[in-house]
Amino acid sequence: MADIRPFRGTFYNPQVVEDLARAIAPPYDVIDEKKRNVLLSRSPYNIARLILPQPGGDADFWNNAATLFRAWKKGGVLACDGAQCFYVYRQTYALPASGEVSRTGMLALLRCRDFSSGEILPHERTFPRTRAERLNLLRACRANFSQIFTVFRDREEEVLPLLEEAAAQPCFMEVTDDEGVRHRVWRLEAGDGAERLKASLRGKKLIIADGHHRYETALAYSGEKHATASEAHAAAYVSVVLFRSEDPGLAVLPVHRVLRRLTLTPEEACRRLERYFHVEALRGDATSRAGMLGDRLASSRRPAFVMATAAGVALLSLREGVEPEGILGGPESAEWKNLDISVLHSLVLEECLGLDSSVLAENGDLYFTPWESAAMSALSEGEAEAAFIVRPTRMDEIWDIAEGGERMPHKSSYFYPKLASGLMIYDHENALS
Repeated sequence: MADIRPFRGTFYNPQVVEDLARAIAPPYDVIDEKKRNVLLSRSPYNIARLILPQPGGDADFWNNAATLFRAWKKGGVLACDGAQCFYVYRQTYALPASGEVSRTGMLALLRCRDFSSGEILPHERTFPRTRAERLNLLRACRANFSQIFTVFRDREEEVLPLLEEAAAQPCFMEVTDDEGVRHRVWRLEAGDGAERLKASLRGKKLIIADGHHRYETALAYSGEKHATASEAHAAAYVSVVLFRSEDPGLAVLPVHRVLRRLTLTPEEACRRLERYFHVEALRGDATSRAGMLGDRLASSRRPAFVMATAAGVALLSLREGVEPEGILGGPESAEWKNLDISVLHSLVLEECLGLDSSVLAENGDLYFTPWESAAMSALSEGEAEAAFIVRPTRMDEIWDIAEGGERMPHKSSYFYPKLASGLMIYDHENALS
């Protein structure tokens, strides 16, 4: 079962940082260069100064971050809660098709356990280089500056009323970010309410929705400190938010693929793809169709996606009689091999186009966006030579793959909105005292 506990959170001191919106940031892995510059110019205390590499060598990044973090604590920029708490966390945001929605979860510490324990499960593959960078930052700062996004099942609604009860109290912290997402936090000190909430989560299995690299980093660091067996050791825990899998505000967006260079001509690429896919040319250029391509995928019963190049836009749908489990090698299950995103990586990118998607992604030659318009803009502006528009991965697919002990390809899901970095910090130095 997931082992959670309260802690003394560290947060921006409102007497020093009067506008919290100027200090928080999205998670490090969704901040591009333009956004980074905006964040750094916004405030000398923006959390991006701690979570993003700065000019200089790698060692300068994490050493400078640690020095700055200590200075902020000493100078009163950051304050520590006076008691150990669970923190109820609600995000309210707008979806085009649904209007305003909310999701409510709990911010807590989670005991680091190996995935083999079955208590917490991954659903995506990770990049070794990113894990190494995050581990060095954790070693230097001994803090989590953002939370790992996890989900659990609450079919009987045991947890929901307890979260709602806590959220009925006066709000402890509130801020609206650049995307219009409203973040609210309530404190839940040790007592009957906290114990009932903890008991309701006992036996729940967790899936990492977002933050795989940070969890693997925390697990490795815990092992380095020989902390996994000690309930009192701060390194034995990592900061997480737990959301209900059934929450109507749990939105999973598609993650489109953008390829900077296409090694084949578009015509040759289509010729190779026709071996496995029905290729249907769509009228209109990529720019004029931006925002409409995903609609063409919704009704397909077979794995399908849209490929856009300078030569045009085509709907690719797996031909009847073509079964991925009969073509693809490897030990993965038939269910894994029939996922849209697995077919895209294995059959399209690797088998037909001869590309190594993992190497391209680590080098930045293949990148990811949940926004169809961004993918199409990269193509029309000459920043990319191909874009693949995909359907969102369903929550039931994520559960099935994770509980089956498998992992989807990198960046298979985009849980929206992201958690705010800097909203609540887990500082190993004082969180458990």
